[in-house]
Amino acid sequence: MSDDHKKTFMGTVHRSLLYTVVGIVVLFSSAVIVTLLSPQYIDPTWMQPSSYYQVQMYEVSDPNFFISSETAGVRDLQYVHRLKEGHSLLVFQENESVRIVAPKELEKYVTKFGENKLKLTSRLFLLREPEGEHIQTAKGLRESLQQKAKTSVKIDYQVMELYDPGLETAFSVARSEGIIEDFVDEDYTILDDEVKQPWHADPGVIFVKNPVEYRIVPFGFGDNRGWKYDPKGKSIASVEELEGAELGFRSRESLIFMGQTIYAHEGCWYCHSDQTRTLVQDTVSNGSESFPAPPSSPNEYIYQKVTFPGTRRIGPDISRVGIKRPSRDWHKSHFWAPKTASAGSIMPSFRHFFDFDPRGTRKTEVGIPNYQFEAIYQYLMTKGTRITPPTQAWWLGKDPVQTLKIIEGLNSD
Repeated sequence: MSDDHKKTFMGTVHRSLLYTVVGIVVLFSSAVIVTLLSPQYIDPTWMQPSSYYQVQMYEVSDPNFFISSETAGVRDLQYVHRLKEGHSLLVFQENESVRIVAPKELEKYVTKFGENKLKLTSRLFLLREPEGEHIQTAKGLRESLQQKAKTSVKIDYQVMELYDPGLETAFSVARSEGIIEDFVDEDYTILDDEVKQPWHADPGVIFVKNPVEYRIVPFGFGDNRGWKYDPKGKSIASVEELEGAELGFRSRESLIFMGQTIYAHEGCWYCHSDQTRTLVQDTVSNGSESFPAPPSSPNEYIYQKVTFPGTRRIGPDISRVGIKRPSRDWHKSHFWAPKTASAGSIMPSFRHFFDFDPRGTRKTEVGIPNYQFEAIYQYLMTKGTRITPPTQAWWLGKDPVQTLKIIEGLNSD
């Protein structure tokens, strides 16, 4: 470039263009270098799971916990565990009104009533109503217990039989919604000869208590056809059958990721943030003055495909909603008509998360929650519930921004 050209207007433009291109290259190269090198100098705990419980929930429990869509004639959702030989940890525990009979070789797997230490195993056993020779044994045990009971009220003892179904995979009835699984971190032993899975050696483990096989029977009413749980019905042969068009089950893992997608597509992140900041108002609103919530940390989000920290806080922050609002009924009401939860809410209703009952068999004007509601609900229930095991309250003693001191200082003025 000649000296005369440099002094012209176009010369100035050319220099500006050159500087811009060089600047872009430098910025892009710097971003690449920082992206590649910075993980080596960042606190590694930021890129690791919050706890072994979080790992077990996402990697062990979610893929093996299934939820059905509602079927005609069945009011409640159906919850099912997939049990796998050498993988799922099971407990067979007696209580005040439940006793277990078993063949001699299986008796060691029963945690008797009054025993403090839980006996766990990854052997795939199940419970059922007594059959064969165990019928009389169960009858005699029930009568003996009723005679010994020191109460004027006759206890209706349930006696179950422990048996080996001889299966590699089975499906059992889940007795809860699975937001918080059965978990133990003290007074337990695993009776396996060797450690079958790495997570079995964790300081605490998720387990399935007293599994009973999930069986179904078909039924018909007029032109409607459906199915329902019945302990004397047909066994489920495979995951493919469970997830087929007839039964319509979905794993909690797939529902959580579906809920994440719905959250994005519906634009929920426009108004709701997903981050407890290091501010007093955040730690208190997501906890309390007595037990402020800890600020969010990167490892809370490592199992999400997309993270929505958010910037506008028109609506409440959702980073602890699984702790603050665990009620399914509350969320059904809230999505159907947000003003029922907050009179001044500007949140739109999401009635497409519900289907209407064309048969009119429900005495309610609220629709039936469909898979979209279940997906968004399961996604929201991961918020704040998996940071530490349920035996360790994650908010107690964790006050890095010294919220209590700040509040006490403000109150003292």
